[in-house]
Amino acid sequence: MTGPHAGQEPHAGQEPPASTRPARRVSRKAAALVAGGLGLAVLAGAGIWGSGRIDAADRTSPVQYWVPAGPLPTDESKPVPSVPRNALMAKLLPLPSDAHLGPDLDDEGNDFYVSGERAMQSMKDSRTGLSSSERAERDKALADLKLKGLAGRSFYRLPERDVTEIELMQADPQALSSFSDFSKKLLVILEKLGGKRDVPKVDGFPEAKCVLSDVVDGRQGRDEKGKLDSLDCVALEGDVLVSFRAYGSRLAVKTAVDLFKQQLNHLKSPGESA
Repeated sequence: MTGPHAGQEPHAGQEPPASTRPARRVSRKAAALVAGGLGLAVLAGAGIWGSGRIDAADRTSPVQYWVPAGPLPTDESKPVPSVPRNALMAKLLPLPSDAHLGPDLDDEGNDFYVSGERAMQSMKDSRTGLSSSERAERDKALADLKLKGLAGRSFYRLPERDVTEIELMQADPQALSSFSDFSKKLLVILEKLGGKRDVPKVDGFPEAKCVLSDVVDGRQGRDEKGKLDSLDCVALEGDVLVSFRAYGSRLAVKTAVDLFKQQLNHLKSPGESA
C-alpha cells in the first residue's frame, strides 16, 4: 500500500504536510455512525438501538479519510490474486487496470475476507458498553443474522487520486433487509447534517441509496482549502449488503456512481461489470 493514512500520527514536533492531514466530515458525528457498519446494524437488529439512542450517542470519533500525496508511486502495490481466494471475494468488483490498492479498511487491510464465525466472535468479544441483557439480545441478533462472511477492497486511481472503498456483508437475506433499511436511515441523517446535494440515480437499481457530502480538514477552517467530496452508498442484492464509499478533492461523482453500479452488476452477473 502506498501513501499516508489519515489516521497516522506525526512524529513529535513535526507538522504533517497539508495534503496528509486528517480530513474530517463537516457532519462527522453522523459519519461515524455510518462507518459503524456491522456493529450498529446488529445493535439495531436486536432492538437495542433506536432513533432516539442514535441521536443521543457519542459520535465524535472522526471518520478516517486518506489522500495519496507526494510523488507518484514507482513500485506496484501488492497484487490482487488473479483467482479470488473464496466465493465472497469473487463477488467484489475486480481491481480496475488503472488502479492501485488503497488505504486499510479497519484492521483487516485493503483487500480482505473475514469469515462469518470470526466476525461474529469479534462482535461478541466487544462489550460496547452494553448490559448483560443487551449483550444477550445482541448475540441473538448475531445468530439470526446467519453471517457468512465479510469482504472488502479499497483502491485509488491516478492521476485523480480518488479513493474507492467497497465492503460486502453476506448473510441471511431477510435479516439483511432490515440492516439495509437501517443503513439507509443513517445516510439520511448524514445527508441532513451535511446539506443535500444532487446525486445521479443508480440506473437499474432503484432501491440503492447514495448521498454526497463535503469533507474538510477541521484545522484549515470550513473553506475550499482541503475540501473533499465523499459519496456514500448502500444497496442490497440477494444475500449481500454492499457498502460503497468514494472520495477525493475533485471527485468525479458520475464516475463513482458508475463504479457502484458496476459492483452491483458484478453481483448479478460476474464478468459483466466492466
